[in-house]
Amino acid sequence: MEPVFISVGVMVGTLLFVAYYVQNGIGGMSQPLQTLGRFLLVKAPAGAVDLFDDSAGRGGRIWARLGLAWLVLAGTLGFVGRWHDWDPTALDSLASLGWSYDDGSGLATTISMTLRTGLVMIFIGTTLTATGRTSGGRLSSEASASMMALVFTGVSLLVLLLPTLAGLFGMGVATEDLLIKVVSSVVLHSVVGGALLVNVLITIANRGDAPIAYTSWFLLNALVVMLVAPLLYIGGELASGTQTVWLAQAALEGWLPLALMLGTAYAVIPAASERAIWSSSLATASLALLFLTAPAVSVRQVDAPALLENLGGILMTFSMLPLLAASINLLQTARSGASQAFSSPAGLAGVLAMFLLPIYAVGAYFSGMETLVGEASLHGLNMALSHGLFFTVGGLLALSATLGYLPQANGRAAADTGGASTAVWMVALGGFLATISTALSTLATRAVERGVSDEDMAEAALANMAGFDLVGAFLFYGVALGFMIAASISVRIEFSPASASTSVGSDIRSYALSGGSTSIRSLLGRGVGLDTELIIGGEGKATAGSTVIAVRADLHNDEVTEFPEDAHAVPEELQMLADYLDETNQDVFSFFRSIDLDDSGSIDARELQNALRGAKIANLPPWDMGRLIAAIDIDGDGHINLPELDITVARLRAPSLEEE
Repeated sequence: MEPVFISVGVMVGTLLFVAYYVQNGIGGMSQPLQTLGRFLLVKAPAGAVDLFDDSAGRGGRIWARLGLAWLVLAGTLGFVGRWHDWDPTALDSLASLGWSYDDGSGLATTISMTLRTGLVMIFIGTTLTATGRTSGGRLSSEASASMMALVFTGVSLLVLLLPTLAGLFGMGVATEDLLIKVVSSVVLHSVVGGALLVNVLITIANRGDAPIAYTSWFLLNALVVMLVAPLLYIGGELASGTQTVWLAQAALEGWLPLALMLGTAYAVIPAASERAIWSSSLATASLALLFLTAPAVSVRQVDAPALLENLGGILMTFSMLPLLAASINLLQTARSGASQAFSSPAGLAGVLAMFLLPIYAVGAYFSGMETLVGEASLHGLNMALSHGLFFTVGGLLALSATLGYLPQANGRAAADTGGASTAVWMVALGGFLATISTALSTLATRAVERGVSDEDMAEAALANMAGFDLVGAFLFYGVALGFMIAASISVRIEFSPASASTSVGSDIRSYALSGGSTSIRSLLGRGVGLDTELIIGGEGKATAGSTVIAVRADLHNDEVTEFPEDAHAVPEELQMLADYLDETNQDVFSFFRSIDLDDSGSIDARELQNALRGAKIANLPPWDMGRLIAAIDIDGDGHINLPELDITVARLRAPSLEEE
């Protein structure tokens, strides 16, 4: 039997084992194991945990803070690396400090590690916070989580400095390589992952009868991978099993960051849009399929029979499904609460991340497939797209978490300044366009190397294409600046006064039902919390942030159908407008005159959109204004005149007259 089958069996079997017993419990052994786990979290290592704060939410905040610092470092080094691709002599001044890069491979490795460390820490901090909020408001041991964050940062820094330390102490290359593998694999991942796994398992065990949130499931599976994959990696290295090593690397560089990234997305986007998850079926598909397929990011060649390569290609093809399912699901969730999602920089960052995710996934798939089963001539392109995915999509989700979700979870206001929006757009546009430039440079270089046989002509052609690298470095500078701006805003938020209490449980404020049937468990699975206001009857008044649904069992295998077609349904923004006029003692005539900016006697969609935004009723995107105009426009001319607005407001103020 091929060793890779045994490794896959161990990995997937462990995931299924943990999932089964988390869902069903372990009977009479549950309480003794929880007691043992709490003892280990609180007492091991002796005295060290007591140095850390155990207040609610502290663990997740420490992880995110340290991760943001790593992310700023990764963005800075990423810019330096791209500039070095254009000008190999750019870092010659550092040679006196012992910097040795030759072809830039050492710098590329440093960039990859700092980026992965920063994103993993931010995503772990976010998912830990989300898990604690849905399981009684805190982790089993916030102090232990904080200590593990410090250990993870310290060991990551040690791994970066090991080559320098090995040179100072005269270690051989083999000894240096062995130290890096052991420290980075076993200590950095297995020890930290095991401690976090125990912490999360005990936290979830105290959640009561509520279903486990999707974010918590992604975190659980990621921690299992974090614990098991390094052990497989060391075992494969000792046994010279290249297939096992390949699988472990794919798990640590693919499954782990992608699982944490999707878990973060399933927390920040519903929170920003104040809507429940659109489809629980798509959420389950993205969760299950992610760990049953071969990730297409950071793909390496492997020495394996043709049958295994073909099987890997098939699994890599299916790896597109969980990413596409998550993207569609979360974009639909954000669309149902567009006014809330687009009104904050954090919500905008999450939506942009899910929009760009399929684009990067498709590019990584085709280049990864050629790397796995072909000549590996597109390996450089796959690495460029993988870095672009994590810098851009991962960076946007990191900004969404640190600028919005985490501050609100800890009782502070989310970032709403122009600087935060600027940071989001700089990361989105800079990262995406820089990836395109780098991809074009890689493809052009490959074409020259394969098509030009004369060395002088090839060298001249490559020199002429150096402009791609220069443009890529210039564009990526926006990513580095975006991370720095976001970090400064995050620090300012951290020092802002916190409210007396923090929200616990759910970010879904209200959820409206109209007809049909559903179950409490189904609603909880979508993100509805115990304190969420349930509005019964779709024709009644819905508060801001509610989702109007009709309960039916025939849409995307879930138990609810969102936004039913109802000719008599009144958009909630119009009801809020009528309430606003009553609260401010305005008559319809004066309000109409104040928003009819061109004195044309009629209001168009833009004028109504500005009026709703100015009154702080709703910040709707242009494509949502059509339904409001249609609800008021009696004569169907596409504009609103004074009598039409007066009639509509009168009907909303006196619903009994409408029924008569």
